[in-house]
Amino acid sequence: MVEEWQPEFIIETKVDLVKQDLMAYIEKNSEKIDSNIPIFFGHVLSIIDNSLPDIDDKIYDRLIDDITVKVLEESSRSNEVDYIEKLFSHAYRLKRRPGGKMIFDIILGLKLIEIGKYHDAIEQLKRFRKVDAIIYTAIAYCYYILATETFSTEKGPSAGKTSNMALNAREQLIELARLRPPVNRLKFPRVIKELRVNKIFWFMLKLGIEWFPEEPEFLIIGLEKAKMDGNQVMRGELLTIASERYYNDMVFLRELYSYKVEERDAAGAAAVVKQMIQHHPKELEPVYYGLQLSIISQQGTAYARFRKMAIANKMPIQVLMLLDFAFELIMGKKEGAIAGLEIIRTRLAKKNHYMILIEYLTEDTFSDDEVRAKHARKVLMDSIDQYCLNLIIMK
Repeated sequence: MVEEWQPEFIIETKVDLVKQDLMAYIEKNSEKIDSNIPIFFGHVLSIIDNSLPDIDDKIYDRLIDDITVKVLEESSRSNEVDYIEKLFSHAYRLKRRPGGKMIFDIILGLKLIEIGKYHDAIEQLKRFRKVDAIIYTAIAYCYYILATETFSTEKGPSAGKTSNMALNAREQLIELARLRPPVNRLKFPRVIKELRVNKIFWFMLKLGIEWFPEEPEFLIIGLEKAKMDGNQVMRGELLTIASERYYNDMVFLRELYSYKVEERDAAGAAAVVKQMIQHHPKELEPVYYGLQLSIISQQGTAYARFRKMAIANKMPIQVLMLLDFAFELIMGKKEGAIAGLEIIRTRLAKKNHYMILIEYLTEDTFSDDEVRAKHARKVLMDSIDQYCLNLIIMK
């Protein structure tokens, strides 16, 4: 018999309901679970088999991770290494995919940091350094704390250990900048926030920026993580530093422009565009951002000025046509937008798939339903932006 297909969102809803029930059970029965972990996991397996019989292996393993860490979070024995190892050992036996033990090994290392076993944490985590940038900062943190503790407790010749630990912390950060492991590759269970892993990351990254002021990689790594986490405060702090140290670097200027636009700071974004053009007068990208900002702010005079610069710098005609269309559309000029579409259709004959999208969304942007119109405008503008930037990069 063929299994009935179910949309992903329905499966996710079912998984969330099962998770909520199990989390509530864990909160009320922590001591009971601690006294017999195998029976608890048997109970978990029975619930999953009955409620989610066809669950995907990846979703299943993630559910086991979340449940296991929740047990650890609620347990009165969460600072006992033997207990943690026993809990993780039983949980690992339930996982379906190979390599499922790694996340437990890493969580154990982070837990060792939390309970002050820094030497053990280093040994536990060092084999996973290249998995995620956050591991390097965790190990560097251990060395940093050990250096601080040694400095405060030892005197005389033995105090030389302090410099060794401090050096080790710096070496971890140097290696982080040199090897550039992935950012946010590890998908920690949501309840692991109490292990302070993100706080440790930002603490050590700021030290790296302070210790190695000529190394831009720390700022790049931090900006990548801040964007992924939606951490606008930290993103703003890093961009402030970058704008002072690397004021003519397009990597940081591009990030700063994007940040200003997202923060609805039109004046700030305009200042960044001006700075880009001053330092990169022959590049198309700064001019493109000037055109984009003129469209967003509906400034016809500014748009005309940047368009002249774009023609002088030989911007691809497809980009200019799409931006002209976008400007008419944002200004609410339906006839102008439709006329622009006709011109684009003749020039993008080989891009019919893209024209279908543009035409469909254009109709919606002039819909009487304001919610629908607003959504269509955003999707259309994002699409044009991505298409135009790709053309500029290719050129």
